[in-house]
Order: sequence, then C-alpha cells, then structure tokens
Amino acid sequence: MDTFNFLLSMILTLMAIQFRQDWMVLGILVLSVLTSKDLATTVMFIIGTAVLYIFVGSGDVNSELWLPIIFGLVILSVILGGKQEAPQQDPMAGLGGFGGFGGGMEGMM
Repeated sequence: MDTFNFLLSMILTLMAIQFRQDWMVLGILVLSVLTSKDLATTVMFIIGTAVLYIFVGSGDVNSELWLPIIFGLVILSVILGGKQEAPQQDPMAGLGGFGGFGGGMEGMM
C-alpha cells in the first residue's frame, strides 16, 4: 500500500468532511478506490473514510483528536499493507551473457 497516497487521501477527506462537502468526500473515495492496486488498499480507504466520517462528521470531536485518528489509520494501513512481494525472476536468467545471442564473448572466438 502506498502510505503517502493513503495519508493524502485521508487528509483531503478530513478537510472535506469538516467543510460539510459530502460530494467531495464521495469523489475522493471513488478516485482513491479506482486507483488502488489491491484489495487491502481499497478496504483501508473505505474503512478510513467511514472512521473519519463517524468521528469528525458527528460534530462532537474536538480539534485535537484528528491527529491521533490519522496516525491510527496510517499505522493500520502499514500493518495491513506490510506484506512484501517476492521479486520477479529474470526471464533471461539461463540464456547466457547477452540473452543467449552467441553466449556473450564465447560466440566470437
């Protein structure tokens, strides 16, 4: 998961919720989901938007609580998106020096 993209989307969502722009919240969520690459990222965008909408949209939250909420969501996104992908194998690995074309310098001699 791209943590910077998640953080930027959540901050924009937070600002849109505070200004009572529900159409902008929906637009940010749709763009974030459409540009996400895996299911964990999509789920985190939906969960993050719901959490922000519940806490900030209720109007009962004081202004000091948004920072721990954002950090909590970022930590949760790092935990869920922390699996590392295995490096892809080189398709030309067993073909020799220059990809199998003459075996590199061996074909010139």
